[in-house]
Amino acid sequence: MRLPAKDDPGGDREGRLPLADVLTVLRRYGVTVEDEPHPAGGTVCCTLVSDAACEVHLLPDPVGGLMVKHLARKFSVPLTEFYYFRQLDEQERRGPVQ
Repeated sequence: MRLPAKDDPGGDREGRLPLADVLTVLRRYGVTVEDEPHPAGGTVCCTLVSDAACEVHLLPDPVGGLMVKHLARKFSVPLTEFYYFRQLDEQERRGPVQ
């Protein structure tokens, strides 16, 4: 097991993802996403609504790893989906190994 970097103890920088990927995965899991650029720039105002929760966040691009974990927990999305959704889609498309 490796220790987190001293300058990134929570893994926020190491676990970051592109904003477009995060919003794509949330949409796949039934979360309604309304996004618009924030007037101050640098962030996007995202309104996220599901049957269980409703939140508004100013998200940067890329989204930090701690926020990705929060969104996964809040909207009941498996964390692996955020990081590996393209590989999982490809694996499902190919079918079982024979």
